[in-house]
Amino acid sequence: DLAGAPVISGREVCAVSFQGKVGCFDKLTGAPIWAKEMSSDVGLGLDERYVFTSDEKGAVHAFSRDGGRSVWKNDKLSYRRLSSPVSFGRAVVVGDYQGQIHFMAREDGALLARVASDGSAIVGQPIVAGANLVLQTKSGQVLALTAP
Repeated sequence: DLAGAPVISGREVCAVSFQGKVGCFDKLTGAPIWAKEMSSDVGLGLDERYVFTSDEKGAVHAFSRDGGRSVWKNDKLSYRRLSSPVSFGRAVVVGDYQGQIHFMAREDGALLARVASDGSAIVGQPIVAGANLVLQTKSGQVLALTAP
């Protein structure tokens, strides 16, 4: 089962599944470009260099788009029921079940910052809208954050 919507970028379609794989495929032929074993329940995000996802235990992973090499793994947010990751400025951002918004360095996964919302879960995938990152909490709060 797919976890989240597939993401299309250029000639690639990238997706992740629950108890399956993460990978990218040729948009025109459907041929796999690369695939790795992975189980996620939240979907993925990507930028020009990396594919980001979190596994079912909450560890956030970055894979190279040009072959699927594991670039980094951050397991400091395990069991926090993370949102799909999104690339925002120099960070990868995920929200969690307590309304915390976590910023990690895109290049190495180091935690950069944490922002609190209203304490209810971040729902849906965070969205980049121009210079803003838009998130919604389960209780209905909508946040628009700007990159530092």
